[in-house]
Amino acid sequence: MKKAGDVYTEDDLKNMVYRKNYQLQFKKKKGIVTIIRPQNHPIQNFFRKYLHFHIPQNTYLELDQYGSFVFSKVNGKRSVYQIGRELAQEFPEADKYRYTRLLMYLNQISNNDHLIEKVK
Repeated sequence: MKKAGDVYTEDDLKNMVYRKNYQLQFKKKKGIVTIIRPQNHPIQNFFRKYLHFHIPQNTYLELDQYGSFVFSKVNGKRSVYQIGRELAQEFPEADKYRYTRLLMYLNQISNNDHLIEKVK
């Protein structure tokens, strides 16, 4: 498996496919995606119920227009290459480092945020 900073070929990008995490809750309004994260950890529930802490039931993460566009294109069938081509058509100004930034973003929302997962 390649590490961050490695060079990916066009074939690598065509074979790299992501899908949304099936447990993920989100809503889309006017093209902007908002991720809904339930705050239902047992410790949070304990603090909420017995100590009367005000802990919201959900937190919300609103993606920007680029992030929303990319997230909307992730479906378990489109490759990173296809998403990059569609991104360049929709946002021509994002074309310079298209795949470098796209891979960085997809790795972030996959490995750190667990919003998507790589299809084997």
